[in-house]
Amino acid sequence: MLQTIREKIQGIVAGVIIAFLCLTFAVWGIESYLNEARKVVVAEVNGDEVELAEYQETFQRLRQRAQAELGDAFDPAVWGEAEAKQRVLDFVVDDKVLGQTLDNSRIRVGVEQVAEFLRSSPNFQVDGKFSTERYSQVTSMLGFTEQAFEAQAQRDLALEQLRTGVVASAFITATEFDEVSRLQAQTRTVGLVTLQPAAPDTQKVTDADLEAYFKDHAEEFRIPDRIALEYTELRLETLMSEVVLAEGDMVAYYDSHQADFTVEEQRAASHILVQLKNDTSPDEAAKAKTRAEELRAMVAGGKDFAAVAKEFSDDIGSRAEGGATGLFGKGIMAPEFEQAVFTMQPGEISEPVRTEFGYHIIRLTRVQPEAVTPYADVRGDIEQRLRREKAEEMYFEAAERFSETVYEFPESLAEAAEELGLEVQSTSRQDREQIVAQFNAAVADTVWEPEVLTQGLVSAPVEVGDDRMVAVRVAQYEPSHLPEFAAVKDEARNRIQTERSHQQVKERGEALLAKLRAGEAPTTLMAAEKLKWEVVENARRDDTRLNRAVLRGAFRASLTKPNDRTYLGVEFGDGSHAVVEVSNIQTPKTLQEADSAATGRIRQSLARARAITAWRDFVTGLRADARIELHPERL
Repeated sequence: MLQTIREKIQGIVAGVIIAFLCLTFAVWGIESYLNEARKVVVAEVNGDEVELAEYQETFQRLRQRAQAELGDAFDPAVWGEAEAKQRVLDFVVDDKVLGQTLDNSRIRVGVEQVAEFLRSSPNFQVDGKFSTERYSQVTSMLGFTEQAFEAQAQRDLALEQLRTGVVASAFITATEFDEVSRLQAQTRTVGLVTLQPAAPDTQKVTDADLEAYFKDHAEEFRIPDRIALEYTELRLETLMSEVVLAEGDMVAYYDSHQADFTVEEQRAASHILVQLKNDTSPDEAAKAKTRAEELRAMVAGGKDFAAVAKEFSDDIGSRAEGGATGLFGKGIMAPEFEQAVFTMQPGEISEPVRTEFGYHIIRLTRVQPEAVTPYADVRGDIEQRLRREKAEEMYFEAAERFSETVYEFPESLAEAAEELGLEVQSTSRQDREQIVAQFNAAVADTVWEPEVLTQGLVSAPVEVGDDRMVAVRVAQYEPSHLPEFAAVKDEARNRIQTERSHQQVKERGEALLAKLRAGEAPTTLMAAEKLKWEVVENARRDDTRLNRAVLRGAFRASLTKPNDRTYLGVEFGDGSHAVVEVSNIQTPKTLQEADSAATGRIRQSLARARAITAWRDFVTGLRADARIELHPERL
């Protein structure tokens, strides 16, 4: 086919085609073709596309979070499985559906709420107070600009409002709570003997056994592709350290950005609240106002305001502090409350002020005027801002030169490194998961592109986050292969010996179970087998006297009457095997017989489980109503 095309593209036909291509490139640029080629859509949600890059970014974020939480227990192999990739894709789709729901529901969070949330977050505080420098450092460390972080916070707060509304619809009936509480308080008597497997090295294994095992389980021994890389990377962090700032530039920035360093006027007050409910009648409201006027007369007449607030205020949050609110700016309190406070003089006591909460008697206690934070206090923040701004300018310029040099010299990283003063680094041989962990999935994908993997060419530069760009070259490629039998002979022997040892103890346990179920008495049988039979009376579901696996098995066993008994086997991860008798089931007849502390925990657990179920069902319903197309084969 290609030859036919070559033969026909001659003369006028060729001229027309070339002219068309030149015009297209002139209007749109070659980059439009490259970008379109790189665009991979992994899902569509009601017409909104989810691109591979968005999926990969989420995948890495979740993977890194799991690694941080699990520590040494983290298994990178799990994240390479198709199931894990599908779960992340579902997560991305759920997030897209929820974002569309927020937009359609017109759920909004005001800038003031976001500001208050950020100001009150301990993550951005130093010595208990909000620090702009700390805020800038944390957002930068998380890979956000301040504007992007605030937009994300605004979305998350809106989503929390939606979640709160959904969860509030979940409830637990009294019958349900009573039944679960009684079942949770149920006890059972558990008898057991634990059989330990023999040492694996006591099992005899022949060479024929080893060869047969290797043949049947060859793929389990397969060594994955392993690649040693050369790479060079451009980092914003490195450029920030190279930025030189003059003191005059920082002072000039301070002078031209006074609004950023101005603390608005704040006021502190004390108040006494006469609470009103949402459905209060006019008569009740009038009584509340009369009561508020009586309390105002008391404090206006000389009684201590704090003492009256402690005794009579309905505001639980401030009552213990004599009604003190602490300092606050505009946009924090109820509008009517705020309007009154910001028109008062220190020491003045207001007339009753009605808000959605009731009637307030307010005394202004302190005014902290608007003030500009001294330069010395924000110098570090300014330096960080300017350093990052200048580094970002340098980064974008350097990234362009980096890409151009890599494309110009595709067979070596040395030119790009020399052009930008970077270092060519190298890795040991790594499998795909290790490459993903060091860089990201996009870098791993480009490593396995044919021209990079087999032709030794430098990859196209790949962004690793917003502040890091990497180009790689394969220095050594070891394709996936089966090892020689001799190399895994010892491992095969260990596997066979361990499997046989575990199987023997399991068979012995099953033989004991058969005798017990046939009617032999446990104590007599165990004495004959020279085993120790242990009995735990009145075991609870959280009993610390028993292994958790035994407890789960014991309480899953089907018993209905106190005289019922049953037998089961429980296998442990180390190969040991428990033979278990479950009997003497005792269930409280009434809730009053159950432990009160335990019932409190049960109520909390039920409420939490019901909330989780309600939210999961809500999201499932949204997905069912949405037009969703998934393309997991493109991951």
